[in-house]
Order: sequence, then C-alpha cells, then structure tokens
Amino acid sequence: MPVPPVPRPTAAQLEPLSSLERRCFAAADLFMRRLRWWSVLWNSTFMVVLTWLATGRRMRVQGLEHVADLGPTDRVLLVANHRSFFDFFQVMAVAFARLHLGRRLIFPVRSTFFYDHPLGPLVNFLMSGMSMFPPILRSRAGVRFNEYALDRCVAELQAPGTVVGIHPEGTRNKGPDPYTLLRVTRGVGRVALQAGPGVRVVPIFVLGGENNLAEEVRRNFLEPARYPLDVMFGPAVELSDLSGRGEDAAAWKEAARRCVAGIEALAEEHRRRYAAEAGPSEQGA
Repeated sequence: MPVPPVPRPTAAQLEPLSSLERRCFAAADLFMRRLRWWSVLWNSTFMVVLTWLATGRRMRVQGLEHVADLGPTDRVLLVANHRSFFDFFQVMAVAFARLHLGRRLIFPVRSTFFYDHPLGPLVNFLMSGMSMFPPILRSRAGVRFNEYALDRCVAELQAPGTVVGIHPEGTRNKGPDPYTLLRVTRGVGRVALQAGPGVRVVPIFVLGGENNLAEEVRRNFLEPARYPLDVMFGPAVELSDLSGRGEDAAAWKEAARRCVAGIEALAEEHRRRYAAEAGPSEQGA
C-alpha cells in the first residue's frame, strides 16, 4: 500500500507562528521532505559517535529483549521520560548501535530556541540533522499549529521504518525525584492510536544525563563509574482494545496514561536496583 504524503499546514495553522518561526519551520520541513537521507547519514555517524564520546563508558542498557524483534521496516513510537536535554540522543545512540530499527526518525521538540531563535536551525542541524521536528508551540494561541504537529507525527509514522520519539510529560522534568513523572499530555495517546495498530509503542526510562555536553564528556572519561547513565526499554504498551478509537479524546487520554504507566514501571524497577546511585547522577540536572 502506498504511503500517503505528509500533510502541509494550512494558513490558519501557521497563523500563530511568528515570521521567524515560520521560516525556521519551512527550512526544517523542506529538509524532512527532500533531504532526509542526509539526516539519516548525519545521525547514524556523527551524532552516534558524539553521543558515545559523552556517554559510552557510562551507559547501562537494559530491556533490549523487548525490542530485539523489531526490524528496519517496523514503525515505532518511543515514549520516554524527560530529565535532560540529551535523553533521546542517548536512546538514538543505543538504537543505532545495538538495535535494527529504521533510521527514518523525528523527535518533536518545543519551539523555544530551535524555532524562535536565528541560531535555532543551525543547532538543530548540528545536533540532529534537523530531526528535532516538528516544533510544538508553548503558547495557548499555538493550539492550532500543535494540532498540525500531531497530525504530522501520525502521517510520518505511516512510512515503513519510521521511528518517532515523544516525551509524554511534554516538557523537561526538573523535580527533585527522578522517579516521579509530570502530568501526562494526551497528545502522545492521540499519535499512538491514530498511527494505527501496526505501530509498536515502546516505553523507555532514561536517567543519569547532564545538560552540559562538556560535563558529560568529562564524566564519561574521568568518572564513568560514579555517573552511570541508564537506558531501560520496556515491553510494548498494549493498546489493541482501543483500536478504532483514534478520534475519541477519552481514548487518547487512556492511551497516554498507559504510555506513562509503562515508563513508571521501568522507573520503579530502576528505583529498586539503583536508587542509591541516583543522587550523584542527578547533580546538575
């Protein structure tokens, strides 16, 4: 079955964006439509090497058996907690190095800086090959564009080999307890249900990352044992009983709740195993 083309935003959906945000979005959108091959090449080479330089000696990966059967044509929605700026980069490095997932990936990101600052597109390009896409607006006025962003994620997931990474918390969790997640947003549930039953939804728990890249590299080479970085994959989120309810807001909320429950189960497992180590790892988070 041919994959339908990804949608373009309407004039009404673009209206909440500033002129700079529109230009930044247009650049990233063009990149994703025409130059995605470069994004795949960039992320699977330069970014994987950079991430391993920052975390490779510190990383402890668990739960790979839950995703070992996934292949390069599978469609996958990764849902993870959000403690540091680099959570999904660490997941991406594991996926590229130790799994057989497709490399056609996007990670929706808050528009702040990456889409509302002149340097944002450059940093997006250098850090992800423009894969930090589509943007999510913070303002209440941005609801219409955010509807498009979710539709875009759903459309992207129709293509074989696509991996979409979403933080159900919606923003970085700065709370003192790394095992307590923020209130879930239902958008991830909408994407999971509207993308169709062929999409595997995989929960992930990540802990131990720092927000300063230089500090990450220092820890990796000088104190890897003191600052472990854990990436835990869990069993797929079960949503089959919600199939066919892609337009039901109540089903979106329930699907989102199950996504977070999967992450929370991993968090509790981590607490039992490594709680004594969480303190040093969270310094500076």
